[in-house]
Amino acid sequence: MMFYPAGPDWAQTFETTIAASDLAARLGDAHGFTRSTLFQPFGAGRGAVIAQRDHLLVLAVHAADGQHWYEVTPSLEMQNLLWSFSNGYASQWSALELKALCGCTAWPEVIALARQQFAAAVRSLERALAGLPEQDTPAAAPDMPFYDGDVMELPSDYLSSMTGAEVSECVH
Repeated sequence: MMFYPAGPDWAQTFETTIAASDLAARLGDAHGFTRSTLFQPFGAGRGAVIAQRDHLLVLAVHAADGQHWYEVTPSLEMQNLLWSFSNGYASQWSALELKALCGCTAWPEVIALARQQFAAAVRSLERALAGLPEQDTPAAAPDMPFYDGDVMELPSDYLSSMTGAEVSECVH
């Protein structure tokens, strides 16, 4: 696992035999990610971005002997915000700066957004590695038979009215 400014809680590592270009295609085609140009936002040797969605990145970290390692982690901007928050420097960011960087104006919103997007990106990568689409297709409802006449098929005497004696027997 690589260490990024926000810390190990904000990085998820995956190992697979799927090459980076194939994984980027899967993420782009079926999971709402945008394929990336392999830039290295955290510096050389710390992963190259193969796909991104919202404030999350999928990085190709290492490849050897047919095995590939990938990381899901927040973007550099979100990493800096999370680091500041967790290290007591949240007050250095104004509401306007938070709004410009992530679309939120308060720290609880920033943390909730980061958690939601991180969990969604990890789930998407898990599904992409398994060859599954982002969402399962709902099971098709079975075809209902078509009835020409009355749906209720009851004996003719079923709906006959009751006499007084029968009614009093049912009451007890």
